[in-house]
Amino acid sequence: MSAITLEEMDYGQKRINSTKLKTEQSPPYARQVEPSHFPQEFLLNESPTYDLHQPFNKPNSYDVREILVNMDLYVSESDHFMIKLRDIFKNYIHTYKEAETANAWLKSPNMQYWDQQLNFAMWATTTGCGVSIHDHLYNENIPAQIRSFFRFHVYFMTRRILNQLGCPLPDDTDVFDLNNNVFNEVEYHKICDEFGVDYNTDFRFSYDPSGNNGIGIGYQWYGGAAHIKHIQRKYQGSMLQIPDAEDEARRSYKWYKFQNADYRPYNYFILKNSAGFTQAGLGRLNRSIEAYIYCVLGSQADTRVSIVDSGGGAQETRQKMKALLEDEIRGINEDDSIPRYQNVINSTRVKLDLAISPSLWLLPSKMIINLNTNVAGYNNFLQQATENMKFGYNNINNEVKKPALEKMEGHTDPIKRPVLQRSLAVEDTTSSQMAPAGHEQPTRQWRGSVLEAPEHDILHEYATLGTLVGAILLTYLFI
Repeated sequence: MSAITLEEMDYGQKRINSTKLKTEQSPPYARQVEPSHFPQEFLLNESPTYDLHQPFNKPNSYDVREILVNMDLYVSESDHFMIKLRDIFKNYIHTYKEAETANAWLKSPNMQYWDQQLNFAMWATTTGCGVSIHDHLYNENIPAQIRSFFRFHVYFMTRRILNQLGCPLPDDTDVFDLNNNVFNEVEYHKICDEFGVDYNTDFRFSYDPSGNNGIGIGYQWYGGAAHIKHIQRKYQGSMLQIPDAEDEARRSYKWYKFQNADYRPYNYFILKNSAGFTQAGLGRLNRSIEAYIYCVLGSQADTRVSIVDSGGGAQETRQKMKALLEDEIRGINEDDSIPRYQNVINSTRVKLDLAISPSLWLLPSKMIINLNTNVAGYNNFLQQATENMKFGYNNINNEVKKPALEKMEGHTDPIKRPVLQRSLAVEDTTSSQMAPAGHEQPTRQWRGSVLEAPEHDILHEYATLGTLVGAILLTYLFI
């Protein structure tokens, strides 16, 4: 398939499916804002109108599979690394060898088919959130770190939705079924309600140059010769043997199969241009930010090696990131996602200063572990973007934490002995003898808010106190 540029794509005005994305009334804290600091496509839009999918009048020149499976992630303006992720876009081409299967696909939308499961998850992650091809995934005019985040979001959230639906993936060979894949209908309804879309929405890819409404081109097989050829003939609802006008003697041509053309159908369910994020999208994007920071920084915190370094240490860090990503997709320890996001920022000593949209979490403009032991990190008092910030980098959160003082080897801190505090709950002493020779002298220990002292220290202080009191009384008597 010959590639064309994005600018040459003729999307036209035709709409194959007029189903619109509906949104519920937004809560007060998520009101629409229009500061000049953020482009509209990076703001909340309380009432967007997005078509279910893009028109199918031309094949797409792009394929998100290329940027999502082999992901190039920028962790600063110039530092980036490649990571290969699990491929969920393979084996999506349907082959129909039985009329029953082909007729079932044509009859009505049915989420038991893998292609419709994948199309739905891609739609929810992109169009359902207000994330688009031009504005977020391929936009060279935004910071590379933000573009990288949106690519991560699409992969992560698509996988997460498929996991929520309980769908086996193409490389789950023991359970995956292209035409009858497992899915959880209850969870499907929950996600539909979240994004305001009808349960019966059609997520089939129906563009078909052969005129067969999505089941594709017919392939014929004849006689005992192992020969197959394809022909764009109208599907009549069966796979019955048909006569061959060219060879009346053999009359053995029959339909062998119908197969989709490779038009990368999932791409057509991604929004082309955005008019702003949806309310459901803000929640999903915030969850993706938490996962993104945890995976990229958490892997470095674990190995203490920069993820953009060369060598075995960096490779180990990237493998650790992939393992953390799989945990995040499965929702392991889901209730701790926000504390994990905050803790990993502190442990890697990075600064939150990159704003995507008001009310979304801030990201570090440099997501590389800070190994400078003279810096304990940044206070990061601001953790969410606000309306008065600007899109992209902000000069904020500059206050540096003071590093904790570490005791040097062979050095004794000149700390004064704390004043002895006794409680009525302190156990009575039974002996005032010194420790036997050869035994170390016991030292004072804190128990809660009470300083526990060894027995002979206490008696010594009592004796000292008694001597002092006696001296005062004698002085008083002589006066």
